Amino acid sequence: MNDYLDLAGQLVMVRLFGTELDAETDAFLRTYRIRGACLFRQNMRDAPQLTRFTGALRDAIGPESLIAIDQEGGAVVRSTWVPAPPAAMGLGAADDTDLAYRTGAAVARAVKALGFNWNFAPVLDLNNNPRNPVIAERSFGADPDQATRIALAWMEGSEREGVACCVKHFPGHGDTHVDSHRDLPYVDKSRTELEQFEFAPFRIAAPHAPAMMTAHIVYPALDPVNPATMSHAILTGVLREQFGYDGVIITDGMDMHAIAGRYGVGHAAVLALVAGADMVMALGTPVTQEETIDAIARAIESGELPMADVEDVGYTTPGPT
Repeated sequence: MNDYLDLAGQLVMVRLFGTELDAETDAFLRTYRIRGACLFRQNMRDAPQLTRFTGALRDAIGPESLIAIDQEGGAVVRSTWVPAPPAAMGLGAADDTDLAYRTGAAVARAVKALGFNWNFAPVLDLNNNPRNPVIAERSFGADPDQATRIALAWMEGSEREGVACCVKHFPGHGDTHVDSHRDLPYVDKSRTELEQFEFAPFRIAAPHAPAMMTAHIVYPALDPVNPATMSHAILTGVLREQFGYDGVIITDGMDMHAIAGRYGVGHAAVLALVAGADMVMALGTPVTQEETIDAIARAIESGELPMADVEDVGYTTPGPT
């Protein structure tokens, strides 16, 4: 079972608690061979503390560690003492790809100096629902072509500075009036409507984006039962097979109420990996993180999660293009 636990740890990104890497957490990361960590404001005091923390994480996780942050701009920034980047909405309104490129590059320089190598940005959700409580200014606009052009320029700037990006939230969180942090949204549009609108930014970005984050949303026209994060029809059928995407697929936080409150974190993590995700974001407590790792290990041991799929993930680390 220990070998399977090691493999499971490679498929997990965790949230940490506190502002220093304590001995217990260090042992947890090393024991389970955790691949990545995502830091939030609660983990940050100032630049010296944060660079010390990310350095300790790299030492504990190893040379292929993934140290991630959500530094989009606007309201979604974690490191608040570096120059605040403008929100995507402002960049979309400016409609200036050079400005977007320079903004992405500036964000990357700041987070790279703090020890991060992966930024969960830019957003490819379209701003087409005024009742949306969670996207709004995070979107580059409502027109698929224009919003994607600006977002990809932002991403290119980041990647040129050595910080990998992760576009989100596939296949589109723009036309919801429910925040998936709090409940499970539904987007009840036809396949044709989705193809013309929500899908378009991700289809355009597919040849370029090193990673995509999934949405905890049910799209009945694609899968009437499972949210996209756990849908084989969406992650494999649409993203892998239809769009030809060969980058990393990572879930949104599996602690969010859309998932954890309905499916349980361990069971949901396995379903996401079987559906086609490469990595799950275990952002709950240390207890639920261990529950997630144990569930994945048991799925590998039983064959529910094929060993070939697990071994392939070792070659899909996101990185600058």
